[in-house]
Amino acid sequence: MVHSAALQYRHNAVLNRLATAVAGRPRRGNTAVPDIRINQAVIGDSSGLRPDLVITDEAAKAVTIVDVTIPFENRRIALDNARQLKRIKYADVARGLAARGYSVTVDALVVGSLGAWDRQNDAVLRHLGIASRYCQLMRRLMVSDTIKWSRDIYVEHITGHRQYVSP
Repeated sequence: MVHSAALQYRHNAVLNRLATAVAGRPRRGNTAVPDIRINQAVIGDSSGLRPDLVITDEAAKAVTIVDVTIPFENRRIALDNARQLKRIKYADVARGLAARGYSVTVDALVVGSLGAWDRQNDAVLRHLGIASRYCQLMRRLMVSDTIKWSRDIYVEHITGHRQYVSP
């Protein structure tokens, strides 16, 4: 794929914003800092899948798996289908973790390639413990990043001239 690097940069721009927000969220009291893994296999899982974001809280025996996806948004159903496919993709990983005694949440952060924000993302961000005021800013930044990269991909596709320097 000619544009695969730009597609990955677009995906990573959204993922990096999410990971930064999760790592910087405030903790309550003396709670242990959860293990945050980005683009790594789940410990103890042999499927070879590498979710975008895995947050493991050993004290609470809870694991949250969030995968970022940026589908082409021809209709609302495209965003819903993208979320459902991510849930299905990691269902076996979740079952394996649940069998080991973990409470598991699997979800997706879905931003349309033309900047559509899936309303269900707000619930995902709340579950991750990100403050609602910061969620509003994150939404704008993620949508802006997505549109910027999509524009670069489109212009390169039409003109044949790369619009970005590899980060």
